[in-house]
Amino acid sequence: MLAVPHRVAVLLALVLWAPELRCPVPDFEAAAEPLEPTELGFPLPAFRVPLADDGCPILAVFVEQHGEATASLHVVTADEDHPLPLIDQLYDAERWFGLVAPSRRFPFVRLAPSERPGYRRVADVETIELRLSPDRGTKEREATDGGHPDGGRSLEAIHFPGTYSAGQSWNVLLARHHSATIPAARFEREGGRPVLHVNTWNHLFSNEGNNPGAPHRLVTDYPVYRGTRGEVQALFDGVWTDFGLGL
Repeated sequence: MLAVPHRVAVLLALVLWAPELRCPVPDFEAAAEPLEPTELGFPLPAFRVPLADDGCPILAVFVEQHGEATASLHVVTADEDHPLPLIDQLYDAERWFGLVAPSRRFPFVRLAPSERPGYRRVADVETIELRLSPDRGTKEREATDGGHPDGGRSLEAIHFPGTYSAGQSWNVLLARHHSATIPAARFEREGGRPVLHVNTWNHLFSNEGNNPGAPHRLVTDYPVYRGTRGEVQALFDGVWTDFGLGL
């Protein structure tokens, strides 16, 4: 383990040179179990994403089913970029190496080289939970907002466990993680699928958009795999490197 002063030096080096470094990304196609959305019997969401987030595309969505009533979706994006570049580099160091920790005071991070390990990734993983009901029959299902055109279970609500944006908008300096459960009927629809608005730079979601003046992209097509959040993290652990820094 590096002594604290050496770890601080590493942090400063990351801030200066981080644009030249890239976090390794697993080969999901080779390492994870692919899943066809038609196998699920319930609708996967579409995402309305500001064009400001084009540098952090959705890499994959992992589906974890909990019986018939609930399914967790683990949404993996390439990064989450703070609107202020210096804070963004510190934030990346916190998630990748664990050298700093979040703070409520500017610059919203503090040195914490021995407090906890990093996530070994700069990629972002956010989880939502779909609340489902059993098949009620085609006619009844098609008459509801939560029906799935391919049959199967109906979407009753979406739960955001610490991934709800509330009223925060894209360039919020310190994005706070809220929780909420929102009925399916309150979501915009795209081809029968609920639309999740990505409202903040760190990918907090809502059924409503908080950035009406910003250009957006509707993302409906993304790779889907079967897996838990722990399994997603294990894929990143498998390709993690400290660039020989001994961290």
